[in-house]
Amino acid sequence: MREHWRLTLIAIVLLGFGTWKLLGMGENVGYSPVQPIPFSHKLHAGDNHIPCQYCHAGVDRSRLAPIPALNVCMGCHAVVAANTAPIKLVAAAYAAKKPIEFTRVYDLPQFVYFQHRWHIAAGIQCQTCHGPVQNMDQIEQVKQWTMAECLNCHRNNDYLPTPNDKFHRDPATFHNRAANAPQDCNVCHN
Repeated sequence: MREHWRLTLIAIVLLGFGTWKLLGMGENVGYSPVQPIPFSHKLHAGDNHIPCQYCHAGVDRSRLAPIPALNVCMGCHAVVAANTAPIKLVAAAYAAKKPIEFTRVYDLPQFVYFQHRWHIAAGIQCQTCHGPVQNMDQIEQVKQWTMAECLNCHRNNDYLPTPNDKFHRDPATFHNRAANAPQDCNVCHN
């Protein structure tokens, strides 16, 4: 009988820990991994006013914001700051046709289907979710990536798709006010 209670207690503790970890997914505020080559969004997006979609090309058509290919970097850095140590590393990798393995800062669980393109089409600025990247020397996660965070935004921001919107969704499928973003489960979990 004692063994039964011990196993039950262990199962409860493991289940509780697993649930706690699952519910904590996306709560990486402050996560800022050291990258193999330093990259300053402050310099590029801030000081030099390079638009996000210049480097993250295709984000308006894909699920993820791609980490730029080295040819994008070398488009400028074949000339600009070409003699600095970090750019010499980029140039060497480019010449060797070897990608640099950057660590993704923003990563959602596989059961979440997120589309940047819908948000871009709605006119939502990158900084809404990613914070003031134009002020960051090293990129840092500034918001929790939780379902509650996403739903708060979908419920509280006025967005009414029009029939001309290429990502139009029928307002009749919205749960709350038609002026809000969709909140159906299958929008993010399909």
